[in-house]
Amino acid sequence: MDMLVAERVREAAEAVGSGAAEWTALLSAWRGYGGGACATFLAWDKTAGELRGYAAVDLLMPSSLAAYVDHFQSMDPLLPIGLQRPPGVWLDSGADLSARVWRAGPYYADLMRPLRIEQTFTLSLCNDAQHIASVSLHFDHEVDGAPLACRLSELRPVLMRTFRARLHAAEVERCRLDQLLSSDTEGWLLVDPGLRIRRACPAAAKLLGAASVLHISEGRLVARHAALARRLASAAATAQAECAPQTLHCAAGWGRVIRLVLAPAPDHLRMFHEPLLLVRLQRLDAARLPDIDALRAVYGLTAAEARLVRELVAGHSMDDCAFLFAVSRNTLRNQLASVFGKMSCARQSEVVRLAALLS
Repeated sequence: MDMLVAERVREAAEAVGSGAAEWTALLSAWRGYGGGACATFLAWDKTAGELRGYAAVDLLMPSSLAAYVDHFQSMDPLLPIGLQRPPGVWLDSGADLSARVWRAGPYYADLMRPLRIEQTFTLSLCNDAQHIASVSLHFDHEVDGAPLACRLSELRPVLMRTFRARLHAAEVERCRLDQLLSSDTEGWLLVDPGLRIRRACPAAAKLLGAASVLHISEGRLVARHAALARRLASAAATAQAECAPQTLHCAAGWGRVIRLVLAPAPDHLRMFHEPLLLVRLQRLDAARLPDIDALRAVYGLTAAEARLVRELVAGHSMDDCAFLFAVSRNTLRNQLASVFGKMSCARQSEVVRLAALLS
């Protein structure tokens, strides 16, 4: 039976490492092998001082997790021990701490005991310059840690490899995304719901650097104006809550608009279990006008009709075009009516949208 459950752990670990499954799948299999009332996964970013990944099985934790991050983290007696130990080492609250230290103070009384956790058994997956990560089994009774460590020892390298493989798999996917969505006019960001930037491709940083309304400040995506900041925060919250893309446009100087599409990040882009948003940035530029020869070839427009369409895409009005071409407005109306027929459009906005495809 143990061999069968251990194989399930290995299969779950391989799926998580490749990005095909979430950490809860591995925690479920591991808890089935090691026992315990519940299991958790935590990953911290040392450089930012923030929790980057969290998952739990059979533990109602959201409110308690927030309390841990905001208040109890500094009181966690296992944390300073874990920071001093290399990856692959077990931490046992029953062996590494005396019963008096473990049960003294608000950490146990206000957090652990209400969750019915009497002992925590933790494996350090990573402890390098950037990350510290661990998986833990939590017991609602006292256990002998030495036999448990011996029993779980064969799975220790499997779990550690999973963490490294997950980092690598996510990095490969992000590099692939960079190749697909990076250009002079397009880029992408990964942000958390609070708009803290987890990853920014070079093209996105360049686009934001040239924009006057959005920029990166202290690791966040920031709008320079209060109204835009409210719209951006609302779009992020809606995308996260409804799991649906949200589109936002903002002016970026004359003839330029920045379009943002915010959507929940696909699982394969998330290293851990963190909620992230994928933000696609695109600069729409009036200077990038449709090619006149392409308009004539695709839609059969005359030279005068193609020239009119090009100026409409640039944002000029019919009066502007009449002045530029030194013709009457009636002449332009006749040309536009002909354009409607050739491009199968009923409105000027439809002409502009179709013609923009030939930029």
